[in-house]
Amino acid sequence: MRVLTVPDLDELRELRARGEFFWLDLAGPDGSTLADVAAVLGLHELALEDTQEFGQRPKLDTYPHEMLLVYFGARMNGEASPEPADVHVHISERFVLTVNREDSQEFESVHDSVKARPPETGQAMIYRVLDALTDSILEAMETVSDRVGHYEQEVVQRPRARDRDEMAVLRRSLGSFRRMLIIQRQVFDRAAERLVALSGDRDEAAAYYRDIGDHLWRAIDDVDMARESLQGMVDTYSNEVQERLTIVATIFLPLTVLTGFFGMNFNWLISHIGPAWAFWGLGIGGLVISAAAIAVWLRRSGMYGGRSRRPVR
Repeated sequence: MRVLTVPDLDELRELRARGEFFWLDLAGPDGSTLADVAAVLGLHELALEDTQEFGQRPKLDTYPHEMLLVYFGARMNGEASPEPADVHVHISERFVLTVNREDSQEFESVHDSVKARPPETGQAMIYRVLDALTDSILEAMETVSDRVGHYEQEVVQRPRARDRDEMAVLRRSLGSFRRMLIIQRQVFDRAAERLVALSGDRDEAAAYYRDIGDHLWRAIDDVDMARESLQGMVDTYSNEVQERLTIVATIFLPLTVLTGFFGMNFNWLISHIGPAWAFWGLGIGGLVISAAAIAVWLRRSGMYGGRSRRPVR
């Protein structure tokens, strides 16, 4: 059982002649390199054509001697959102060929594990490849869940427009990410049937591929929960802003009434309200007392700083 990252054509011919199963992992190969590898491995010309184009949807194409599975893992685009990473997986009874657009972070641990604990069968190797890509999706969603938890702590205590915008962008990106996962889950069901048919022990192979299918469903559920939480927090942000504006308007309402009353230029007001005590008592004192009364009422009603405001868990 060999793992290759450099397309040594002579070595590939030798492995093919011996009938030894191998995994060739290529990162960003050019067209001529792909053509040479395809000629040695006997890939179908349509499979070679598809492999040269990235940015496709998840799909499964079957040919007489091999199958092409376009399968997606995930990477975090900084800390902003998960980014799908498509890998073209060519599978036959004697080899598995993976073609990535660039160096695959998802396969680094697989390379190490194969060296430390070589798989016993080709099916086990194929499972490790697909499982690594699926696990990268779950790891990305764990990062997203942590970020959603951070927003939950911030949105009620200190709602900011920047957080609202970031949550909206993350929710939109998760929407397209979810669509990709739904298609991939459907494609994987058909691919699993083909892979099980290639296996000598079909029951055991089916159990392994069911595990990957369950992980895909879990990833879809994680995306749904994150999107629902983000939508709820965007709504909470809007409610918090409206509540705070209402509080400010409520505080200034009696102050506006008082200043408006004493600002009227009637002769009686001008003639009778002139001493210093009237300014400090009726003017300043009235404003202070009304503001304090409104603050006490807001706290007792629970609209601001009251016991009815539940902390975010």
